[in-house]
Amino acid sequence: MTVAQSAKPSSSNITVTLKRLIALLEEDETDEYGVLQPSQSAFKLAMRFVVEAYEAMGDSFPRASASTDEKGSIRLTWSKLEPECEVRLVCPTDADRQVYLYHELGDTYAVEQSVTVSNLVQWLELSNYK
Repeated sequence: MTVAQSAKPSSSNITVTLKRLIALLEEDETDEYGVLQPSQSAFKLAMRFVVEAYEAMGDSFPRASASTDEKGSIRLTWSKLEPECEVRLVCPTDADRQVYLYHELGDTYAVEQSVTVSNLVQWLELSNYK
């Protein structure tokens, strides 16, 4: 199954998330603060996580915001106010650096260093992003 086949309406959460990721590639390459475009490695990794999480979650996949840091890493953020929670997936610039997952639910938060699609999906479902 491909995302193009399964993403039906243009406003679905997966479509919005993918458009936000692709928009990062359309940024200027750099500005006075650093790199604006993501590295190819970070982009491919973020796309893989998003597509595989969507395949696991289907229409319950929540939309994420996407941004880069000054080095070209990608940060995908899912957040909501009720209950107050946030999940952040950080895909590093270099393939030899580790992906990490930050999750916060109320006053409890942690960072996971061994990130899999399964534990990303677990945190998105636990945080009830619907």
